[in-house]
Amino acid sequence: MTAAFSRVAFVVTAIALAVVCSPLLIANPTEKQPMQTAQKPVFKNARDLIEFFRQGGKYYDAYQLSSLMNGNQFAPETMKMLGKALETDNDDMRDKIVYLLERINDDVLKEYELRNPEIIALLIGPGFAKTDSARSKAMDLLRQRASTATLSRYGEIFLKALKEKPSGTTLMLIAKAKPKGAWEEVDRLSQLPERKDEKAMRIARAALGDTKIEDEYIADTQRKEDAGDVNGLSKSFYPLVEIGTQRTLQAVCRRMRSPIIIEYPGIERVSIRLNVMDALIYAFPEERKLLESNNVRRDEDYIRVEQFCEKATGVRYDGMPRPPFFTTLGYPQER
Repeated sequence: MTAAFSRVAFVVTAIALAVVCSPLLIANPTEKQPMQTAQKPVFKNARDLIEFFRQGGKYYDAYQLSSLMNGNQFAPETMKMLGKALETDNDDMRDKIVYLLERINDDVLKEYELRNPEIIALLIGPGFAKTDSARSKAMDLLRQRASTATLSRYGEIFLKALKEKPSGTTLMLIAKAKPKGAWEEVDRLSQLPERKDEKAMRIARAALGDTKIEDEYIADTQRKEDAGDVNGLSKSFYPLVEIGTQRTLQAVCRRMRSPIIIEYPGIERVSIRLNVMDALIYAFPEERKLLESNNVRRDEDYIRVEQFCEKATGVRYDGMPRPPFFTTLGYPQER
């Protein structure tokens, strides 16, 4: 898992315009005619887009989607029509609409954090209407891109979904949202043999207050660091941010002072501090611009992240010297 969360741009296949012959063209075939250009289908409203999906369409871009929005709000009837399709259509259509909402957030609203109330309302309302892959995709989108503060407002809905159909995806969402009253249901489910040792269950229990499991994850990170297992150490940050308690987030933030350099033989050397930042985006999607590792250009950029960590988690760097500035260094390629 990586938190760079880079997105591949999708392009619409061009549809050629039909050339209509007229008597004038027949009478004067040598006359130069205007060049016919291919155009993208433009969706005037949500009905056009839904029909495009039903006819097998898959790709779209910001230019086509902008007509569905009035600035940062959905155009009239758009929310109603998308909601109805999400509620009643098949799994394939529902999958497409969930992905559409992600694209609107990214390409039209130009956001990474998922905070638009209309998009969230569609995802957790009609998006949860069926226990299918679309609901799982909606849950994954919510937990990866919305902050804990945003998700906590919908705790009752997530807890209801967990009771309807327990799954690892729902447990991971519960872990991030930390809804009140969730502990009893999570604890009950954890007694089932098939879920007792499930990773998502362990993360949910730790997120909701099981300090024994929380300690185990923190100790695992320390153990990997002590053993010099730098790749294992980097991977261990992710369950810590998924648990998202003050203690686990502090354990990740402390590595902002780590001097460890990860070696990718023949490719590059990377400061583990960049991996720390990428992992923290999961817990703080609203701070992606600050935390995105590609934005580090000077030591002051690292210092700003440390200051954020101190404010957000209460971590202290007393007695921990700041390592020399380093980001990445590629190996020279042989010719």
